Amino acid sequence: MKTIAFTFIVGSVLLYFLNMAMLKTPIPNLEWSIHAGIRFIVGFFVLGIFHFYGKAFSFKSALILTSFIVILDYLYDYYVEAYRLNLEIILHGIYMLIWGALLGYLTAKRI
Repeated sequence: MKTIAFTFIVGSVLLYFLNMAMLKTPIPNLEWSIHAGIRFIVGFFVLGIFHFYGKAFSFKSALILTSFIVILDYLYDYYVEAYRLNLEIILHGIYMLIWGALLGYLTAKRI
């Protein structure tokens, strides 16, 4: 339980600094938070629980499913013209996927 809490706290602190560096705001608006949350949840379940812990998916299948979901989210953003696709947004998404996968693995291991 201590490792989950530690990972969550360290991840939250790093997310704060990442948001300040990339977005110039500690807490992004609701729309941006939904996109970051989608990436976190996909990392948590698909990569962290279903692949790394449960071995329900092969790594290739997990990456394909994750890529498909993230690409659909980017296409939706392009369709509604929410924001431009740039390096900062991609790096933020990768961070959210990795943080979600790590917490998903640790949570599944604990349960």
